Amino acid sequence: MKRLITSLAMCATLCAFVLPTLAEAQRLPVERSMKQNTTQHGFVKVKDLTRLGKRAQRFEVRAGDCGWDDGWSDCDNDRERWELYVKKDWRHGTDQWMAFSIYLPADFKTSARVRTTVGQVKMKGGPTGMAGGFPSEPGVFQMEMLGDRYFLRVHVLSGPFDNVRNDIKDYNLASIRELRGKWTDFVVRVNTRSAPGTIEVFKNGARVAAHNFNQNYAPKAYYFKYGIYRSFVSNHRGPMPTQVVYFDEVRMGRSYDKVAVERQRRAVD
Repeated sequence: MKRLITSLAMCATLCAFVLPTLAEAQRLPVERSMKQNTTQHGFVKVKDLTRLGKRAQRFEVRAGDCGWDDGWSDCDNDRERWELYVKKDWRHGTDQWMAFSIYLPADFKTSARVRTTVGQVKMKGGPTGMAGGFPSEPGVFQMEMLGDRYFLRVHVLSGPFDNVRNDIKDYNLASIRELRGKWTDFVVRVNTRSAPGTIEVFKNGARVAAHNFNQNYAPKAYYFKYGIYRSFVSNHRGPMPTQVVYFDEVRMGRSYDKVAVERQRRAVD
């Protein structure tokens, strides 16, 4: 009995020390954006190239890599992708922060006509409309690559809920040239606590974009996706280039300090 009591006391002491540290580095629950996406090269975990810790995530999309799910097909709608959906939704009226680090290989290529999305916040139960002749459920924003630009594309929505007008506001974040061959840290804030709300982007600790988020629609929830997503790929006028993007240290939290990689003691592995 004395041995048991001593063991329990030791466990209580260790748990008080260890559990907060583990919570800081908790891996986010994710699943494939398109469940029927079966390419073996699309997503792998690697150990040879990381921002922090022992593992990172490698995404690769080649021409023709498309998936499908219940009620939707990328293959039939001029799209290519391999994305992960973070299964941690949040409600309107909150202050949500997201962070991720990206690495582009030295030979990374973009299209001058087709945007590549590497991160986006979407809505569940939000307004709907049309885009390019296809049914659309516009999101809050996308982080896009086009030519030599990496930029934030915010969807400024207005009009009827079931036939929404979607105006666009772009904010430059970086050039593709400066992202090649090294890790770059990004933090994104989506604050819907007040009206207007705020969307902010930080690059390597410095704020590089700020948008007054006048969202007139309160969806059921918001959610975050990341990876590689290319829409209207026929506009490239030929096969799209193969694209590889590495992600590491993907976090979500309620403040900058909770998510920014430079503020963390442990890696998300």
